[in-house]
Formats: sequence, structure tokens, C-alpha cells
Amino acid sequence: QASRLVELPYSSFDDDDDGDTAEQDPGLWYPDPPKLSPFGRCVRYLAVLWNLLFLLLGLLTLAVGVWGLLTKSPVPGGERGVPLGSDPMLLFVLAGLGASSVSLAGCLGALRASPCLLRFFLGAVLAFGALEVLRDLLLLCLLRYQEDPDLQFLVDEVQQSLQCCGLESYRDWESNPYFNCSAPGARACGVPASCCRAPLQGGSVPNAHCGFGALALG
Repeated sequence: QASRLVELPYSSFDDDDDGDTAEQDPGLWYPDPPKLSPFGRCVRYLAVLWNLLFLLLGLLTLAVGVWGLLTKSPVPGGERGVPLGSDPMLLFVLAGLGASSVSLAGCLGALRASPCLLRFFLGAVLAFGALEVLRDLLLLCLLRYQEDPDLQFLVDEVQQSLQCCGLESYRDWESNPYFNCSAPGARACGVPASCCRAPLQGGSVPNAHCGFGALALG
């Protein structure tokens, strides 16, 4: 009995004491994050200020877009003169929403050191960068349109399928040295036949001259 009484504190009470100590001192199991160095704090504050600047610019762009949509008076029949889908002010609204959302995520992520917000910010920045690279590649396709027959066929198929001309507008074809208005030849100030609404003459024969002089019209 004496030996049993001696063993009891070690077998039962010690475990309870350890649990109480762990509950009372959570810092033992969850240590505080390390403090940032002066350079790290400087980088954090610069990131916050940079994102705050872009947040203000995004909100300003959003406000201009909303103001433009609201102040446009409808035609006397009660309908808008320009469809909402083709209204340039809608682009301001979308650009403002995107820029302000990404900048807000970057600002809060840098302040609170939130991995989720920082991942979202980094992913959005990479997506914007990828879109810019894609835009440059498409402009390069327009630039080399006459030099590569396979590329010419691909561009024509895309423009006819999407019923578009150029990347942002038909004016993008001015970057091509063959379609530029200062270029010699009959194609100067023109666009490819795939830009025409009805490139086929008589329903079967393609009219290769339908885009000649299109850039000089507008």
C-alpha cells in the first residue's frame, strides 16, 4: 500500500498538471511569429502604399464609369442610344472593379500578413501580366501577317469566326508595314479581306479587294 501511494502522483496527477500547464500557457505551443526586420517593415509599408495608390485609381476609374453610365440620356423613344454591352463606360466600370479589388487584397494582405489574400493578389498580378504578354503576341501576329502564310490563314480564320477586325479595333492594322498608309502598293491604308462583313462576292468567290482603303475612311 505504501508503494502504491508513492506511485500515484507520478501516474495520474503529473499528466493533469501537464495538461493544465499547456492550457494556461498557450505560448508554449503556439509561439509568436518572428518580428520583421527594419527592411521587411519598409517593404511591407511600401507595398501597402503602392496598393493604396492603385486602389484610389481603381475607385476613381469605377466612379467615372458609373457616372458615364448614369448621365447618358436615353433617346426620345426611351431606349439607350448605345447598347450597354458596347458602351465604353462599361469598360471603365469593369477595369475599376478589377483594379480596386486586386489592390484592396494586396493592401490588406500586406497589413495582416494573410497568405490567402497575398496568393490572390499574386495570382491576379500574374494573370494581368499573362494577358499583357498575350496582347503583345497578338500584335506581333498582326505585324507579321504578310510574312507567314500559316499565320495569315490563322488570323483570317479567327477574324471571320469572331467577326472582328484587329485586336482592339481595325486601326491595329496600321502597325503592319504593308497596310500602313505610308506604305507603297495597293494594300496601303487597307485591312485584310477577313475584316469585311461579306468577303465573298457572289456567294463563292472571295473578294480580296474589299478591305482596300478602309483605314483612310475613318
